[in-house]
Amino acid sequence: MMVKQVIGQAAFVGFAEFKHVYTPKTWLTGWMLRLVSQVVFFGLVGKMAGDRITAEYVLLGNAVTVIAIEATLVITTASLERYQGTYPMLVVSPTNMGLVYLGRGLHWVLAGLGSSALVFALVWALFRPDWNWRVAVFALPCLIVIGLGAYVYGAILAACSLRHYKFRWVYLNFGFMVLMTFCGTNVPRSFWPAPIEWATQVLPLSHGLTAMRTLAATGPLSDVLGQLGLEVCVAALWAALTLLFFERIASKGRRDGSLNFTS
Repeated sequence: MMVKQVIGQAAFVGFAEFKHVYTPKTWLTGWMLRLVSQVVFFGLVGKMAGDRITAEYVLLGNAVTVIAIEATLVITTASLERYQGTYPMLVVSPTNMGLVYLGRGLHWVLAGLGSSALVFALVWALFRPDWNWRVAVFALPCLIVIGLGAYVYGAILAACSLRHYKFRWVYLNFGFMVLMTFCGTNVPRSFWPAPIEWATQVLPLSHGLTAMRTLAATGPLSDVLGQLGLEVCVAALWAALTLLFFERIASKGRRDGSLNFTS
């Protein structure tokens, strides 16, 4: 089966399943309220701790990070599949399980795109930040690239959660907290020691968020495109690691029968 067919069919299953995850009411009063509260909280902390520039820095960082948080929810999809007992069928199939998972949770990227866009609109209306108009025009492609990068990063953590099912929520929270802490959401990456700052070069969100900040500060578009190009390279790296890691887990599962039903 061709790669695009595997990813496409896996994505179709994911989108069909996603219809039963939220209702409009639970999405607005539950998930969206949680995201908006988080962004507003950090924005207010930034305003009290510094000045308007600090507050706007934190607001932009957290609004962009929303899509990265939601994209990593692919880990929960992996856990659900394990719980439902569908992994034995994937293990015996001739297709790399990583390909299935690169499509299986794409609905989280689309949901994150909608969530992040709505959070941006609310933040702009509530705080009136002094961002350049280009943020509104070019935010969508930047957020898509960031979301895809965070998604493939989450996919490899999903693979880890298959082997350590009881720690699935640890993988999820640890995964997006690493991005929020070290990739420039609330403090510049240069704030951290040099080894950590260097490590953030290969984490999703880092370059995409830099691109968004460049847009907001009326920086040159060549710098924006350069940062987005680096974000695409980072996403490609994590996608390759996802394919390798899933294949390794599937091979081990075939040998010891470990990927079966889990309660």
